[in-house]
Amino acid sequence: MVLSFGLQAQSKEQLEKERLKIIKDIEATNKFLQTAKKDKESTLKEVKTLEVQVDNRKKLITNIKTEITSSDQVIIDNNLKIDSLLRLRDKLKTQYADLLRYNYRQELSNNKWTYLLSAQNINTFLLRWRYLNQFTAFQIQKGKEIADLNDLIRAKNTDIEKVKQSKAQLLALEETTFKQLESDKKNKDVVLKTLSSKETELKKQLKAKQAEREKLNSAIERIIMEQMRAAKSETTASTGNKEEKFDTESAKLAADFTKNKGKLPWPVSSGFVSGKFGTQAHATLRGVTIENNGIDISSNSQQTVSAVFGGEVVGASKIPGYKNMIIIRHGTYYSVYSNMESVNVGRGDKINVGQKIGVTGLEDDGTSELHFELWKDKAKQNPESWLKRR
Repeated sequence: MVLSFGLQAQSKEQLEKERLKIIKDIEATNKFLQTAKKDKESTLKEVKTLEVQVDNRKKLITNIKTEITSSDQVIIDNNLKIDSLLRLRDKLKTQYADLLRYNYRQELSNNKWTYLLSAQNINTFLLRWRYLNQFTAFQIQKGKEIADLNDLIRAKNTDIEKVKQSKAQLLALEETTFKQLESDKKNKDVVLKTLSSKETELKKQLKAKQAEREKLNSAIERIIMEQMRAAKSETTASTGNKEEKFDTESAKLAADFTKNKGKLPWPVSSGFVSGKFGTQAHATLRGVTIENNGIDISSNSQQTVSAVFGGEVVGASKIPGYKNMIIIRHGTYYSVYSNMESVNVGRGDKINVGQKIGVTGLEDDGTSELHFELWKDKAKQNPESWLKRR
């Protein structure tokens, strides 16, 4: 019974932690939407943000439903435990009543000394003395067991009331969240309807954005290929300890980086993922997909950008559409930070984890977006798999 309760408590704690995180994400997205709405025209940015918000609200509703189901199970389990305790208490009460009746029949409580002094010898006296003490202790023990069971039953009833109150709050939150979800869906439909009339303009913007992404991708691949060729050349031409030491340090750094998968700090302190890694359907253009080599992290304010791991800056350049870009090498891994307004590090600089490397650019509507990528040599990585959950 104790083990079962422990598992339920742990599950409830996890659900609460997850719910608080989702609510925090919703609040961050709300702030971003409020800032973005200062722009009178509907934009793709607003659609993408509403998609994230709708997804977050769906997650929250699922979380609430799961916790409500868990609460129902806790109530059922506690009622079963109470039934079991009541049966045990009734059994103990019967035993206790039998003891009292036996005590009365034997008149042990009223004639204790008569019973003791009527012993024929000292041995019988001692045996009777021990028997009376054991009998009294047994009576006290049974009385205590009944009292303890009463306390347990009261505690379980209190637990049930607390769970019922928590469930009522969850049901209210679910209802509110569902209404907000429907509202977000309607807002998204309105924005999509507005943007659908601008299909020609959107296609033009998409073509320009794809060209900018291709320039960014080419710049990243060129720098990484240079680093790989240099490392291969040093290994092939190695004649002294210096190159061997470099190769060992690089391998160790890469191994340390690998060990930190899922634990890397986020490059910015606040914001939400507005652009996922990989192939995504375009928000408004049917049949059109977008390839994202990293993730986009949006915020309603300018953000300080920090290195996710220690290493060396191997690339620093300006890319049309992505402003300033910095590439940091971590052995055979590379972290890429772009769309920064300014940077304060340069090629060749040694960087520590968490070190400030620049600030994001601020758009006309007061929002900012960092484009962040992770590579292992020439292989693109999903950054969300490497960053710690927050």
